[in-house]
Amino acid sequence: MTRLLLLVVLVLQLAPGPRPLAAATAPATREDLEYQISLGPCADVGRVHITLKELEPGRYLAEVSGAAQGVWQLTSRWLPERYQAEMVYRDGRLAPLLYREEFLNSGQKVMKEFRFDHEHGRLTLWRQAEGSEKVKKWEVPLNSPVYDPLTLFYNVRLGAFGPLPGGTTLRVMGLPTPEPREMVFMIGAVNDMGRKVMLDYRRSESKAVNQYHLSLSPEQVPTLAWTRVPLFGKLSGRLVNPGEIRKEGLPGLPPSPTAALKPQP
Repeated sequence: MTRLLLLVVLVLQLAPGPRPLAAATAPATREDLEYQISLGPCADVGRVHITLKELEPGRYLAEVSGAAQGVWQLTSRWLPERYQAEMVYRDGRLAPLLYREEFLNSGQKVMKEFRFDHEHGRLTLWRQAEGSEKVKKWEVPLNSPVYDPLTLFYNVRLGAFGPLPGGTTLRVMGLPTPEPREMVFMIGAVNDMGRKVMLDYRRSESKAVNQYHLSLSPEQVPTLAWTRVPLFGKLSGRLVNPGEIRKEGLPGLPPSPTAALKPQP
């Protein structure tokens, strides 16, 4: 669960069938944000980037990638290898099509791919371990909106959830396991570090809660986020290039010409 912080830090801020996430021609980069990761008393143990690229009008690729610094490569289990989300913009919001996680598990590379089939109302998870075939793990109905962290981040910035003044509680369904998982955002007041937000992330049927603390810029981008981790006490991320936040453009994304809610073949 600590890997989620690195997505939250960056975003609150995919088996045969669909094409690869990367487009044939180099997509245009619309935004590239960099975060410095600290662990306990040690600063700058890693760097994480979040980028938004335009694959074609109305179709976007968001990616999180990170790496530990120097001897802190031993802490790579807390850093993402690569997370990607392919999204299409329609009716004022971004709908997820594919979400992929690539990470190390006991020294072995693992890929998890979530496929959103909006046309048939289903969400499937495929998993592939290094040296093995891709296997379908489960399929669940997709009857209501479900968000991966990257798609959620950009929809918050687009204002897709409406005004979020201090005192608001926002409940969003995250990626299932396949059991439902709920994210509860408690929106706080604005201070000199930005708007304070606390996130509780839990399985709907479980009492266990993972808690994260964030400070958001006026553009709803996390400038600072932290959580507690075993042994080290505190894992945090700080935005080091706030001047790169795209202040114009995200609220005016052009719609897809076809507004298709399915991956291209």
